[in-house]
Amino acid sequence: MSQRTKTKSEAPVYCLDTFSPKAKEHAFYIETLALHLQKHEMVSRPHRHDFYLVLYITKGGGEHTIDFVTYPVKSCSFFVMTPGQVHSWKLKPGTDGFIFFFVPEFYQLGKNEKHLLEFPFFRSVNPHPYIPLKKGQDPVIDLVIREMLKEYEASAEPSLALIRSYLDVVLLKLARYYHAEVRTEESHATTIRLRNLEELIDQHFIKLKQPHEYAALMNLSASYLNSICKQLLGKTLGDLVQERIMLEAKRFFAYSDLTVSQVSDRLNFSEPSYFIRFFKKNAGITPEQFREHIHK
Repeated sequence: MSQRTKTKSEAPVYCLDTFSPKAKEHAFYIETLALHLQKHEMVSRPHRHDFYLVLYITKGGGEHTIDFVTYPVKSCSFFVMTPGQVHSWKLKPGTDGFIFFFVPEFYQLGKNEKHLLEFPFFRSVNPHPYIPLKKGQDPVIDLVIREMLKEYEASAEPSLALIRSYLDVVLLKLARYYHAEVRTEESHATTIRLRNLEELIDQHFIKLKQPHEYAALMNLSASYLNSICKQLLGKTLGDLVQERIMLEAKRFFAYSDLTVSQVSDRLNFSEPSYFIRFFKKNAGITPEQFREHIHK
Protein backbone atom coordinates (compact mmCIF):
# COMPACT_ATOMS: atom_id res chain seq x y z
CA MET A 1 0.00 0.00 0.00
CA SER A 2 1.46 3.31 -1.06
CA GLN A 3 1.35 6.05 1.53
CA ARG A 4 3.94 8.79 1.35
CA THR A 5 4.74 11.01 4.34
CA LYS A 6 7.45 13.59 4.86
CA THR A 7 7.35 13.60 8.64
CA LYS A 8 5.93 11.34 11.29
CA SER A 9 2.72 13.29 11.82
CA GLU A 10 2.23 15.11 8.51
CA ALA A 11 -1.02 14.43 6.64
CA PRO A 12 -0.42 11.22 4.67
CA VAL A 13 -0.57 11.10 0.88
CA TYR A 14 -2.61 8.19 -0.45
CA CYS A 15 -2.01 6.73 -3.90
CA LEU A 16 -4.38 4.65 -6.02
CA ASP A 17 -2.92 1.35 -4.88
CA THR A 18 -3.89 2.31 -1.32
CA PHE A 19 -7.42 1.39 -2.28
CA SER A 20 -7.05 -1.68 -4.51
CA PRO A 21 -4.68 -3.37 -7.00
CA LYS A 22 -7.40 -2.90 -9.62
CA ALA A 23 -7.35 0.85 -9.03
CA LYS A 24 -3.60 1.00 -9.59
CA GLU A 25 -3.78 -1.20 -12.69
CA HIS A 26 -6.50 0.83 -14.37
CA ALA A 27 -5.54 4.28 -12.97
CA PHE A 28 -9.16 4.63 -11.90
CA TYR A 29 -11.33 3.75 -8.89
CA ILE A 30 -15.03 4.02 -8.12
CA GLU A 31 -17.06 2.76 -5.17
CA THR A 32 -20.20 3.61 -3.20
CA LEU A 33 -19.30 5.97 -0.38
CA ALA A 34 -20.68 3.64 2.30
CA LEU A 35 -18.57 0.70 1.13
CA HIS A 36 -15.54 2.95 0.64
CA LEU A 37 -15.78 4.14 4.25
CA GLN A 38 -16.26 0.59 5.48
CA LYS A 39 -13.14 -0.63 3.68
CA HIS A 40 -10.92 2.40 4.38
CA GLU A 41 -11.62 3.91 7.79
CA MET A 42 -8.49 6.12 7.61
CA VAL A 43 -10.06 8.39 4.95
CA SER A 44 -12.11 10.26 7.55
CA ARG A 45 -8.91 11.69 9.05
CA PRO A 46 -6.89 14.50 7.38
CA HIS A 47 -5.03 13.23 4.31
CA ARG A 48 -4.28 14.11 0.72
CA HIS A 49 -4.13 12.21 -2.58
CA ASP A 50 -1.92 12.16 -5.65
CA PHE A 51 -4.98 11.87 -7.93
CA TYR A 52 -8.18 13.75 -8.82
CA LEU A 53 -11.27 12.99 -6.72
CA VAL A 54 -15.00 13.42 -7.25
CA LEU A 55 -17.41 12.81 -4.37
CA TYR A 56 -21.15 12.59 -5.07
CA ILE A 57 -23.49 12.66 -2.06
CA THR A 58 -26.89 11.03 -2.60
CA LYS A 59 -28.15 11.09 0.99
CA GLY A 60 -27.11 12.03 4.50
CA GLY A 61 -25.20 14.99 5.85
CA GLY A 62 -22.25 16.24 7.85
CA GLU A 63 -19.19 18.37 7.17
CA HIS A 64 -16.35 18.13 4.66
CA THR A 65 -13.22 20.19 5.38
CA ILE A 66 -10.89 20.92 2.46
CA ASP A 67 -7.75 22.99 3.09
CA PHE A 68 -9.19 24.70 6.19
CA VAL A 69 -12.56 25.50 4.62
CA THR A 70 -15.56 23.52 5.93
CA TYR A 71 -18.45 22.79 3.56
CA PRO A 72 -21.86 21.27 4.30
CA VAL A 73 -22.46 17.70 3.17
CA LYS A 74 -25.94 17.51 1.64
CA SER A 75 -27.76 15.17 -0.71
CA CYS A 76 -27.45 15.93 -4.44
CA SER A 77 -24.10 17.68 -4.00
CA PHE A 78 -20.63 17.15 -5.44
CA PHE A 79 -17.09 17.79 -4.28
CA VAL A 80 -14.29 17.96 -6.87
CA MET A 81 -10.68 17.92 -5.67
CA THR A 82 -7.23 18.25 -7.20
CA PRO A 83 -4.11 16.32 -6.16
CA GLY A 84 -2.44 17.62 -3.01
CA GLN A 85 -5.46 19.11 -1.25
CA VAL A 86 -5.80 18.07 2.39
CA HIS A 87 -9.28 17.01 3.45
CA SER A 88 -11.26 15.19 6.10
CA TRP A 89 -14.93 14.75 6.90
CA LYS A 90 -17.42 14.16 9.67
CA LEU A 91 -20.39 12.36 8.16
CA LYS A 92 -23.71 11.57 9.77
CA PRO A 93 -24.68 7.89 10.02
CA GLY A 94 -26.35 6.67 6.85
CA THR A 95 -24.58 9.12 4.56
CA ASP A 96 -24.00 7.55 1.15
CA GLY A 97 -23.17 8.32 -2.44
CA PHE A 98 -20.32 7.56 -4.81
CA ILE A 99 -16.62 8.39 -4.84
CA PHE A 100 -14.22 8.05 -7.74
CA PHE A 101 -10.55 8.74 -8.33
CA PHE A 102 -8.45 9.07 -11.48
CA VAL A 103 -5.07 10.32 -12.63
CA PRO A 104 -4.60 12.78 -15.52
CA GLU A 105 -3.23 10.07 -17.80
CA PHE A 106 -6.46 8.09 -17.49
CA TYR A 107 -8.60 11.02 -18.59
CA GLN A 108 -6.22 12.27 -21.26
CA LEU A 109 -5.83 8.95 -23.07
CA GLY A 110 -7.29 9.45 -26.53
CA LYS A 111 -8.33 13.03 -25.77
CA ASN A 112 -5.60 15.16 -27.30
CA GLU A 113 -8.00 18.04 -27.83
CA LYS A 114 -8.92 18.37 -24.15
CA HIS A 115 -7.14 18.92 -20.90
CA LEU A 116 -8.25 18.68 -17.27
CA LEU A 117 -7.20 22.28 -16.69
CA GLU A 118 -10.06 23.37 -18.94
CA PHE A 119 -12.51 22.38 -16.21
CA PRO A 120 -13.06 25.39 -13.94
CA PHE A 121 -13.16 23.37 -10.72
CA PHE A 122 -9.73 21.78 -11.14
CA ARG A 123 -7.82 24.86 -10.05
CA SER A 124 -4.71 24.50 -7.95
CA VAL A 125 -4.64 28.00 -6.44
CA ASN A 126 -8.27 29.09 -6.09
CA PRO A 127 -10.34 25.92 -6.00
CA HIS A 128 -14.08 25.95 -5.42
CA PRO A 129 -14.67 22.27 -4.72
CA TYR A 130 -18.34 22.34 -3.67
CA ILE A 131 -21.06 22.02 -6.35
CA PRO A 132 -24.60 21.72 -4.94
CA LEU A 133 -27.44 20.58 -7.18
CA LYS A 134 -31.17 20.72 -6.59
CA LYS A 135 -32.97 17.45 -5.98
CA GLY A 136 -33.85 15.88 -9.33
CA GLN A 137 -32.04 18.66 -11.22
CA ASP A 138 -30.09 16.28 -13.42
CA PRO A 139 -31.10 12.59 -13.40
CA VAL A 140 -28.67 11.89 -16.24
CA ILE A 141 -25.56 12.58 -14.16
CA ASP A 142 -26.84 10.22 -11.46
CA LEU A 143 -27.53 7.51 -14.05
CA VAL A 144 -24.11 7.90 -15.69
CA ILE A 145 -22.28 7.55 -12.35
CA ARG A 146 -24.25 4.40 -11.54
CA GLU A 147 -23.44 2.97 -14.98
CA MET A 148 -19.79 3.84 -14.46
CA LEU A 149 -19.74 1.84 -11.22
CA LYS A 150 -21.56 -1.04 -12.90
CA GLU A 151 -19.01 -1.18 -15.70
CA TYR A 152 -16.06 -0.95 -13.29
CA GLU A 153 -17.43 -3.86 -11.25
CA ALA A 154 -18.52 -5.92 -14.26
CA SER A 155 -15.27 -7.84 -14.66
CA ALA A 156 -11.55 -7.81 -14.00
CA GLU A 157 -11.14 -6.05 -17.36
CA PRO A 158 -13.80 -3.34 -17.61
CA SER A 159 -14.06 -1.18 -20.70
CA LEU A 160 -11.83 1.76 -19.80
CA ALA A 161 -12.89 3.57 -22.97
CA LEU A 162 -16.51 3.40 -21.81
CA ILE A 163 -15.60 4.51 -18.29
CA ARG A 164 -13.61 7.42 -19.71
CA SER A 165 -16.65 8.43 -21.75
CA TYR A 166 -18.84 8.29 -18.65
CA LEU A 167 -16.27 10.33 -16.72
CA ASP A 168 -16.19 12.95 -19.46
CA VAL A 169 -19.97 13.30 -19.33
CA VAL A 170 -19.89 13.75 -15.54
CA LEU A 171 -17.15 16.40 -15.67
CA LEU A 172 -18.82 18.28 -18.52
CA LYS A 173 -22.12 18.27 -16.64
CA LEU A 174 -20.47 19.49 -13.44
CA ALA A 175 -18.70 22.26 -15.36
CA ARG A 176 -22.10 23.47 -16.56
CA TYR A 177 -23.47 23.64 -13.02
CA TYR A 178 -20.22 25.06 -11.68
CA HIS A 179 -20.53 27.98 -14.08
CA ALA A 180 -24.04 28.54 -12.78
CA GLU A 181 -22.54 28.96 -9.28
CA VAL A 182 -19.33 30.81 -10.16
CA ARG A 183 -19.97 32.73 -13.37
CA THR A 184 -17.27 34.68 -15.17
CA GLU A 185 -16.97 36.26 -18.59
CA GLU A 186 -13.73 34.60 -19.55
CA SER A 187 -12.68 33.73 -23.08
CA HIS A 188 -11.40 30.26 -23.84
CA ALA A 189 -7.82 31.43 -24.47
CA THR A 190 -7.75 33.50 -21.29
CA THR A 191 -9.16 30.59 -19.29
CA ILE A 192 -6.40 28.28 -20.52
CA ARG A 193 -3.72 30.87 -19.68
CA LEU A 194 -5.09 31.18 -16.15
CA ARG A 195 -5.18 27.40 -15.70
CA ASN A 196 -1.60 27.12 -16.96
CA LEU A 197 -0.52 29.87 -14.59
CA GLU A 198 -2.15 28.13 -11.65
CA GLU A 199 -0.46 24.86 -12.58
CA LEU A 200 2.93 26.59 -12.80
CA ILE A 201 2.43 28.24 -9.42
CA ASP A 202 1.52 24.88 -7.91
CA GLN A 203 4.67 23.31 -9.37
CA HIS A 204 7.17 26.08 -8.62
CA PHE A 205 5.92 28.21 -5.69
CA ILE A 206 8.66 26.96 -3.38
CA LYS A 207 11.47 28.21 -5.62
CA LEU A 208 9.79 30.94 -7.65
CA LYS A 209 8.12 33.67 -5.62
CA GLN A 210 8.19 36.68 -7.95
CA PRO A 211 5.46 37.43 -10.54
CA HIS A 212 7.96 38.18 -13.30
CA GLU A 213 9.38 34.65 -12.95
CA TYR A 214 6.03 33.13 -13.90
CA ALA A 215 5.56 35.61 -16.71
CA ALA A 216 8.92 34.48 -18.11
CA LEU A 217 7.87 30.81 -17.92
CA MET A 218 4.78 31.63 -19.99
CA ASN A 219 6.52 34.02 -22.39
CA LEU A 220 4.06 36.74 -21.41
CA SER A 221 4.43 40.11 -19.73
CA ALA A 222 3.90 40.32 -15.99
CA SER A 223 1.44 43.20 -16.49
CA TYR A 224 -0.69 41.10 -18.86
CA LEU A 225 -0.78 38.16 -16.45
CA ASN A 226 -1.63 40.54 -13.65
CA SER A 227 -4.56 41.94 -15.63
CA ILE A 228 -5.91 38.40 -16.22
CA CYS A 229 -5.73 37.64 -12.52
CA LYS A 230 -7.45 40.88 -11.56
CA GLN A 231 -10.15 40.46 -14.21
CA LEU A 232 -11.04 36.85 -13.44
CA LEU A 233 -10.12 36.46 -9.77
CA GLY A 234 -10.00 39.97 -8.37
CA LYS A 235 -6.43 39.32 -7.19
CA THR A 236 -2.93 40.10 -8.39
CA LEU A 237 -0.45 37.49 -9.60
CA GLY A 238 1.58 38.19 -6.47
CA ASP A 239 -1.51 37.46 -4.36
CA LEU A 240 -1.86 34.03 -5.99
CA VAL A 241 1.74 33.09 -5.32
CA GLN A 242 1.53 34.26 -1.70
CA GLU A 243 -1.75 32.38 -1.17
CA ARG A 244 -0.19 29.16 -2.43
CA ILE A 245 2.81 29.60 -0.11
CA MET A 246 0.48 30.31 2.81
CA LEU A 247 -1.65 27.26 2.07
CA GLU A 248 1.38 24.99 2.18
CA ALA A 249 2.65 26.66 5.34
CA LYS A 250 -0.73 26.14 7.03
CA ARG A 251 -0.71 22.50 5.95
CA PHE A 252 2.69 22.01 7.58
CA PHE A 253 1.59 23.63 10.84
CA ALA A 254 -1.72 21.77 10.93
CA TYR A 255 -0.57 18.30 9.90
CA SER A 256 3.11 18.01 10.80
CA ASP A 257 5.38 18.50 13.80
CA LEU A 258 7.89 20.64 11.88
CA THR A 259 9.23 23.69 13.70
CA VAL A 260 8.80 27.21 12.33
CA SER A 261 12.43 27.16 11.26
CA GLN A 262 11.97 23.84 9.45
CA VAL A 263 8.85 25.06 7.64
CA SER A 264 10.69 28.22 6.65
CA ASP A 265 13.44 26.06 5.19
CA ARG A 266 10.97 23.78 3.40
CA LEU A 267 9.38 26.80 1.76
CA ASN A 268 12.76 28.20 0.72
CA PHE A 269 12.78 31.37 2.80
CA SER A 270 16.21 32.83 3.43
CA GLU A 271 15.56 33.46 7.14
CA PRO A 272 12.92 32.20 9.61
CA SER A 273 12.37 35.78 10.77
CA TYR A 274 11.41 36.79 7.24
CA PHE A 275 9.04 33.83 6.98
CA ILE A 276 7.39 34.72 10.31
CA ARG A 277 6.80 38.31 9.12
CA PHE A 278 5.41 36.97 5.82
CA PHE A 279 3.06 34.56 7.61
CA LYS A 280 1.80 37.17 10.10
CA LYS A 281 1.22 39.72 7.32
CA ASN A 282 -0.96 37.24 5.39
CA ALA A 283 -2.66 35.39 8.26
CA GLY A 284 -2.88 38.14 10.86
CA ILE A 285 -1.35 35.83 13.47
CA THR A 286 2.04 34.19 14.01
CA PRO A 287 2.75 30.59 12.97
CA GLU A 288 2.70 29.50 16.62
CA GLN A 289 -0.69 31.15 17.17
CA PHE A 290 -2.07 29.48 14.04
CA ARG A 291 -0.86 26.06 15.16
CA GLU A 292 -2.35 26.61 18.61
CA HIS A 293 -5.66 27.70 17.11
CA ILE A 294 -5.91 24.82 14.62
CA HIS A 295 -5.22 22.23 17.32
CA LYS A 296 -7.75 23.52 19.87
